[in-house]
Amino acid sequence: MKRRTFIKTTSLASPGIFIHRGTRTKEDRIKLGIIGTGWWGRALLLSHALASGEFEVLALCDVNEKAIELALDIVISAGRQKPKTYKDYRELYEHPQLDAVVIATPTHWHALQFIDACKKGLDVWLEKPISYDIREAQAMWKAHEKAQNMVTVDFPRLWSPFNTEIQSFIQSGKAGEIKDIQFQIHNPDGTAPVTDQPDSIDYDLFCGPAPKLPYQSWPDGVGPYWRGQHDFNRGILADWGIHFLENIRQVMDLETPNQIQALGAFSHPKAEHPINQEILFDYSGLPVQWSHKGWGYKGTMPHTNIGILYNGTEATIFSGDMGWEVYSKDGVLIHEMGNAKIPNGHPDMMHAASLIFIEQFKAFADAIRSQDNQIMKAPFRIGFDATVTTIMADIAFRNSIDLELNGFQINNHNNPSSHLLREYREPYTHPYKHIKARTGN
Repeated sequence: MKRRTFIKTTSLASPGIFIHRGTRTKEDRIKLGIIGTGWWGRALLLSHALASGEFEVLALCDVNEKAIELALDIVISAGRQKPKTYKDYRELYEHPQLDAVVIATPTHWHALQFIDACKKGLDVWLEKPISYDIREAQAMWKAHEKAQNMVTVDFPRLWSPFNTEIQSFIQSGKAGEIKDIQFQIHNPDGTAPVTDQPDSIDYDLFCGPAPKLPYQSWPDGVGPYWRGQHDFNRGILADWGIHFLENIRQVMDLETPNQIQALGAFSHPKAEHPINQEILFDYSGLPVQWSHKGWGYKGTMPHTNIGILYNGTEATIFSGDMGWEVYSKDGVLIHEMGNAKIPNGHPDMMHAASLIFIEQFKAFADAIRSQDNQIMKAPFRIGFDATVTTIMADIAFRNSIDLELNGFQINNHNNPSSHLLREYREPYTHPYKHIKARTGN
């Protein structure tokens, strides 16, 4: 079953209703609002949106007063006019003249904020994973199809030349037949301690539709460290590994897996994410394995602890963030492009990342001006497929079941729908329930 068939069988497909936004010249800056001004939202997204020269930031939104202050400093230091600030994203959406929004909030907020942006006819830069559960993703697809808005999902690694180079190398036959692929992040992620909730944060609004969990933050943290809590974030595969999974899907032209198997271990009974995890995706006979080690033996070549290994009958290709390498069958390095040994966080890597983010924002602006989603390397459908695949993997792991899939339909479970939707905390209502009430499906 193909992707669009899955969406139609859930009664969530609808004809597009084009919202005319008028024409813009190249000289017109796109009027932008940013929702979520934590480290990623301000240091990477806000900073590079400004650096691209394509956007005028009219509004900032965050439940954290300190995060807003730091974001305002970035805008003012760039010599731009001070934007208006909001605590509630729904108020930001009423800001006049707004063209587009960046949604850089924690995962559990993405669906509601995205769907409301679509209803307002706003174009959207959306962080991955696009949703916390699968029913949210389907409701988001429906909203996007109705709005016909421009949506780019933040997969910066797709803008590197390495995927295209590796794909060409594989297609040349020099690596032989690719027999299996492994993508891995062997890196400790940790859990922040529970601490007192600061007065500068509206924590109830931060939790929103998710359960209200204990407040966790590192001692030097500006806000909560939500990535360590499963009800806010589905773990390192969905948060970081998803980038490498999408690289693999692009290089090998993969759609959806046929089967998912998962194993893992927790460091202690109350841990929310596994410290070690192995997940096997079967793509029509091609095994693609996710491996995460937060503790223990990793490997003899430290620079390969984060990246992708394409294992062929004639050679193995390692793909990192700053380059790729080819090793012969006896382990000798025979080809190198870029420098895959540059570690995560190195100044050279951060410089390269800056150039990519600026390129992404320029493409986003061009897509908005031309109303052409094809300008972007990761339109909504890319984020949908990658997100649902990682959620399915988490379902397999959390429930100790091997999933047999047809598209994204679970074939081997008596009540698969029970895993597809996470109930919202009152007074919030899951968006899929609105659709189900109207359609009866």
